Amino acid sequence: MSTQIISFRNLFCTLALFAFQAAHLNAANPIQPSNPHISQLFCDKDAKLTAGTLVMLETAERVSSDQVTVGKVLQFKVTMNVMAEGEVVIRSGAVALGRVKAIEKSTYNEPESIRIEMMHVQAVDGQMVALNGNEQTIKGRYKGEAATIETGTSITANVTNDIEIETK
Repeated sequence: MSTQIISFRNLFCTLALFAFQAAHLNAANPIQPSNPHISQLFCDKDAKLTAGTLVMLETAERVSSDQVTVGKVLQFKVTMNVMAEGEVVIRSGAVALGRVKAIEKSTYNEPESIRIEMMHVQAVDGQMVALNGNEQTIKGRYKGEAATIETGTSITANVTNDIEIETK
Protein backbone atom coordinates (compact mmCIF):
# COMPACT_ATOMS: atom_id res chain seq x y z
CA MET A 1 0.00 0.00 0.00
CA SER A 2 2.83 2.43 0.76
CA THR A 3 4.18 2.00 -2.80
CA GLN A 4 0.73 3.00 -4.12
CA ILE A 5 0.82 6.18 -2.01
CA ILE A 6 4.33 6.99 -3.21
CA SER A 7 3.32 6.32 -6.82
CA PHE A 8 0.25 8.54 -6.45
CA ARG A 9 2.36 11.30 -4.89
CA ASN A 10 4.92 11.07 -7.72
CA LEU A 11 2.11 11.12 -10.32
CA PHE A 12 0.53 14.15 -8.64
CA CYS A 13 3.92 15.87 -8.52
CA THR A 14 4.53 15.24 -12.21
CA LEU A 15 1.06 16.49 -13.20
CA ALA A 16 1.36 19.61 -11.04
CA LEU A 17 4.78 20.44 -12.49
CA PHE A 18 3.50 19.85 -16.04
CA ALA A 19 0.44 22.08 -15.45
CA PHE A 20 2.59 24.85 -13.99
CA GLN A 21 5.03 24.73 -16.92
CA ALA A 22 2.19 24.67 -19.48
CA ALA A 23 0.51 27.68 -17.88
CA HIS A 24 3.83 29.49 -17.72
CA LEU A 25 4.61 28.82 -21.42
CA ASN A 26 1.11 29.82 -22.62
CA ALA A 27 1.07 33.12 -20.75
CA ALA A 28 1.27 36.19 -23.00
CA ASN A 29 3.23 38.01 -20.36
CA PRO A 30 5.19 35.33 -18.49
CA ILE A 31 5.50 35.87 -14.78
CA GLN A 32 8.48 34.57 -12.87
CA PRO A 33 7.39 31.84 -10.48
CA SER A 34 7.53 32.77 -6.82
CA ASN A 35 9.54 30.77 -4.34
CA PRO A 36 9.08 28.05 -3.38
CA HIS A 37 8.66 26.39 -6.77
CA ILE A 38 5.53 24.22 -7.03
CA SER A 39 7.67 21.09 -7.35
CA GLN A 40 9.25 21.93 -3.99
CA LEU A 41 5.81 22.09 -2.36
CA PHE A 42 4.55 18.68 -3.45
CA CYS A 43 7.50 16.61 -4.59
CA ASP A 44 9.92 14.55 -2.58
CA LYS A 45 13.38 16.04 -2.44
CA ASP A 46 16.53 14.14 -1.67
CA ALA A 47 19.62 15.60 -0.07
CA LYS A 48 22.93 13.78 -0.15
CA LEU A 49 24.43 13.38 3.32
CA THR A 50 28.14 12.80 2.78
CA ALA A 51 30.44 10.46 4.65
CA GLY A 52 32.36 12.15 7.43
CA THR A 53 29.62 14.64 8.33
CA LEU A 54 29.87 15.46 12.04
CA VAL A 55 26.93 14.56 14.30
CA MET A 56 26.84 16.16 17.76
CA LEU A 57 25.22 13.93 20.39
CA GLU A 58 24.62 13.67 24.11
CA THR A 59 23.87 10.71 26.36
CA ALA A 60 20.18 10.18 27.05
CA GLU A 61 20.75 7.98 30.10
CA ARG A 62 23.20 7.57 32.96
CA VAL A 63 25.58 4.65 32.43
CA SER A 64 27.76 3.09 35.08
CA SER A 65 30.32 0.34 34.46
CA ASP A 66 28.99 -1.68 37.37
CA GLN A 67 25.47 -1.73 35.87
CA VAL A 68 26.10 -2.53 32.19
CA THR A 69 27.68 -5.33 30.20
CA VAL A 70 29.61 -5.37 26.95
CA GLY A 71 27.19 -5.13 24.01
CA LYS A 72 24.50 -3.17 25.85
CA VAL A 73 22.78 -0.75 23.48
CA LEU A 74 22.67 2.85 24.72
CA GLN A 75 20.47 5.75 23.61
CA PHE A 76 21.78 9.16 22.64
CA LYS A 77 20.11 12.35 21.38
CA VAL A 78 21.27 14.64 18.58
CA THR A 79 22.03 18.11 20.00
CA MET A 80 22.23 20.12 16.74
CA ASN A 81 20.44 19.81 13.38
CA VAL A 82 22.58 18.17 10.70
CA MET A 83 22.31 19.93 7.33
CA ALA A 84 23.00 18.66 3.80
CA GLU A 85 22.44 20.68 0.63
CA GLY A 86 20.61 23.37 2.62
CA GLU A 87 18.12 20.91 4.12
CA VAL A 88 17.83 19.45 7.62
CA VAL A 89 18.54 15.73 7.27
CA ILE A 90 18.92 14.83 10.96
CA ARG A 91 16.88 16.82 13.48
CA SER A 92 17.99 17.94 16.88
CA GLY A 93 16.50 15.51 19.40
CA ALA A 94 16.64 12.53 17.02
CA VAL A 95 17.49 9.20 18.59
CA ALA A 96 20.92 7.69 18.06
CA LEU A 97 22.17 4.29 19.21
CA GLY A 98 25.56 3.24 20.47
CA ARG A 99 26.85 0.27 22.38
CA VAL A 100 29.26 -0.58 25.14
CA LYS A 101 32.30 -1.99 23.35
CA ALA A 102 34.44 -2.77 26.39
CA ILE A 103 34.59 -2.40 30.15
CA GLU A 104 38.09 -2.37 31.54
CA LYS A 105 38.36 -3.07 35.25
CA SER A 106 40.63 -0.93 37.36
CA THR A 107 44.28 -1.84 37.78
CA TYR A 108 46.85 -0.71 40.28
CA ASN A 109 47.48 2.53 38.32
CA GLU A 110 44.31 3.02 36.27
CA PRO A 111 40.66 3.53 37.24
CA GLU A 112 37.86 1.53 35.62
CA SER A 113 36.78 2.65 32.12
CA ILE A 114 33.96 2.15 29.61
CA ARG A 115 34.50 2.28 25.83
CA ILE A 116 31.50 3.26 23.72
CA GLU A 117 31.04 3.15 19.96
CA MET A 118 28.25 4.83 18.03
CA MET A 119 26.15 2.75 15.61
CA HIS A 120 23.18 4.59 14.03
CA VAL A 121 21.11 7.79 14.10
CA GLN A 122 17.62 8.35 12.72
CA ALA A 123 17.27 10.74 9.76
CA VAL A 124 14.19 12.89 9.02
CA ASP A 125 12.84 10.26 6.61
CA GLY A 126 13.11 7.48 9.19
CA GLN A 127 16.24 5.83 7.79
CA MET A 128 18.90 4.73 10.23
CA VAL A 129 22.18 6.37 9.19
CA ALA A 130 25.34 4.42 10.06
CA LEU A 131 27.80 6.25 12.29
CA ASN A 132 31.43 5.73 13.11
CA GLY A 133 34.13 7.66 14.81
CA ASN A 134 36.63 7.42 17.56
CA GLU A 135 35.56 5.17 20.35
CA GLN A 136 34.69 7.25 23.38
CA THR A 137 36.45 6.15 26.56
CA ILE A 138 35.13 7.30 29.91
CA LYS A 139 37.27 6.64 32.96
CA GLY A 140 36.40 6.60 36.63
CA ARG A 141 38.07 9.16 38.84
CA TYR A 142 39.67 6.84 41.38
CA LYS A 143 40.97 3.29 41.52
CA GLY A 144 38.16 0.93 42.51
CA GLU A 145 35.43 3.42 41.55
CA ALA A 146 32.99 2.56 38.73
CA ALA A 147 33.29 4.60 35.52
CA THR A 148 30.12 6.65 35.09
CA ILE A 149 28.70 8.58 32.13
CA GLU A 150 26.15 11.14 33.27
CA THR A 151 23.05 12.07 31.27
CA GLY A 152 23.82 14.95 28.90
CA THR A 153 27.48 14.06 28.36
CA SER A 154 28.61 15.28 24.91
CA ILE A 155 29.82 12.77 22.36
CA THR A 156 30.55 13.05 18.64
CA ALA A 157 30.30 10.71 15.69
CA ASN A 158 30.61 10.87 11.92
CA VAL A 159 28.39 9.58 9.12
CA THR A 160 29.94 6.37 7.74
CA ASN A 161 28.73 6.40 4.10
CA ASP A 162 27.17 8.78 1.59
CA ILE A 163 23.39 8.42 1.77
CA GLU A 164 20.35 10.03 0.13
CA ILE A 165 17.84 11.41 2.65
CA GLU A 166 14.28 12.29 1.63
CA THR A 167 13.65 15.73 3.13
CA LYS A 168 10.01 16.40 2.10
